[in-house]
Amino acid sequence: MKKSMGQIEVIKIDQVVEVENFKTFYQIQSEESEEQLKNSLKAEGQLIPLVVTSDYTLVDGYRRLNLLSELGSENVKVQVVELNPTIDLRVSLNTYRVKTDLDLTNEVFQVLNSVPKRQGKRPEGETYNRYEIIQKKLEYRWKSNTAIRQLDKIVENDFEDKLLLNGVVTKGWSLTDCERYIDELREIDLEKGYGFTDQLKKGGLNISQVNKFIIDREFLANEYQDTFVIPEKSTSLRMNCTDIRNQVEFHSSVDTLMTSIPYWKLRNYEHEEDYSQLGHEETPQEFASKIGDIFADIEVSLKDSSNVFVNIGDTYVDGCAMDVPDLVKRSILEKTNLVYKETLIWSKPNPKPINENVKRPTNKIEYILWFVVDPTEAKYNMITYTDRPKNIKITNGAKDVDENGVVWEKVKSLSKPYQKIYNHISQQEVEHMIVCATGKNVPLYKAHSEGHPAAMAELLPVLPIMMTTDEGDLVYDPFGGGNTVGRIALLLNRNYLSTELSNHYHKVGCKVIENTLDEINQSDFETLMSKVFGDEIETAA
Repeated sequence: MKKSMGQIEVIKIDQVVEVENFKTFYQIQSEESEEQLKNSLKAEGQLIPLVVTSDYTLVDGYRRLNLLSELGSENVKVQVVELNPTIDLRVSLNTYRVKTDLDLTNEVFQVLNSVPKRQGKRPEGETYNRYEIIQKKLEYRWKSNTAIRQLDKIVENDFEDKLLLNGVVTKGWSLTDCERYIDELREIDLEKGYGFTDQLKKGGLNISQVNKFIIDREFLANEYQDTFVIPEKSTSLRMNCTDIRNQVEFHSSVDTLMTSIPYWKLRNYEHEEDYSQLGHEETPQEFASKIGDIFADIEVSLKDSSNVFVNIGDTYVDGCAMDVPDLVKRSILEKTNLVYKETLIWSKPNPKPINENVKRPTNKIEYILWFVVDPTEAKYNMITYTDRPKNIKITNGAKDVDENGVVWEKVKSLSKPYQKIYNHISQQEVEHMIVCATGKNVPLYKAHSEGHPAAMAELLPVLPIMMTTDEGDLVYDPFGGGNTVGRIALLLNRNYLSTELSNHYHKVGCKVIENTLDEINQSDFETLMSKVFGDEIETAA
């Protein structure tokens, strides 16, 4: 006998026919929600019937069926519908269901696949618009034909776990970003082995980040030669810094050398060559010995009046310092003709965590070892650690006033990079110590989305360069990396030389230098110099 639409019956539980892809279409929301439903069924019985077709194929109610079975029920209530059992029907019966991200993704996936791209022969005058049908089924979340076309492409080219579609449906990923990744960037990433697709799969990056990183890598791969020169400003060489001994044009040319050397056992630096990575020696003594050998090779670039600054932090093993800075200092003194001047302390107000298991006081300092070639010739400008009183100013609208409300004469404002330099200098008050915050090196990330695994603090080079060089002097960073030293050197109207072994980071550093050209402002530089060196202190009007 034919059953009427919506008829409710009580049948044996083993009469219900389950369909595997119906059963697994929606996820279990949580163990807690399952337990709540189970308790409700146990206390109040089955209030809502299962939805079945005329042959008792179960369309909706798989959770209730499973829990009723666990509770030992022999009979179940069912509502019979005279419709074909389809996923579309299952979706339509779950409009108000609390759904997981995968549930929502599967629903969109099902809609796109269930509406055919071409319809069979239709009555004369009747049109078939697949886009309109899909838009309606998806409740007009995506309203344009272009958006539906892009969704189709994503479904056809997605990963097995529907990663891209899930990103679009539940995380707001751009359809255009997904389409560009599919059409162009995924193949580049996989072919070149950049690894960003793997990071996308692991959830470490979203589609927008992946696209940007691939584009950045491609740009760098096709830009900048091993020798990148900006005449009368900067030279960046892709080579081992020890090979500077073969570059005769740079012998006895450097006024100040400032660098941050690899730290022992703390970093992994990208390199293409087959060689043992500096900083991964078995012992700190072996590491320090290699640093001494390197400085013996690059010493040829220095003038008699040169200053040398080496930024280095200590490494801790089982919570104990390995005394790496002192080992490095002794090795440089043993293997070169350099003379030790003193050690500057770099105080970090916001140090990064080191992720050690052994607890100890937080280390907020690093060291800048300071050497000279000839103590009697070494250049030094007395500009640091001013002891003159600082006048407190309060900004009020467009006027500056002191703490008593007296209006100050208007002073020239500085553009952002020069204002940051001035603010940094104005913080310095304690002798033998430089206060410099760490954090994201914005110019470096602006040049390349991935930044650098061990970027130098953006403003750390300011004082060493200003203390020991004049305009037009040459500043050299043998471990150039992202050329943070070079950026500051150019902003301060110095010339710059760098060497960098890694092809990738050489190119990143070149981009930093090129970007810096747009930041250089001679007027701001002169204003900065007058603020730092000027004898006059601003007075109230």
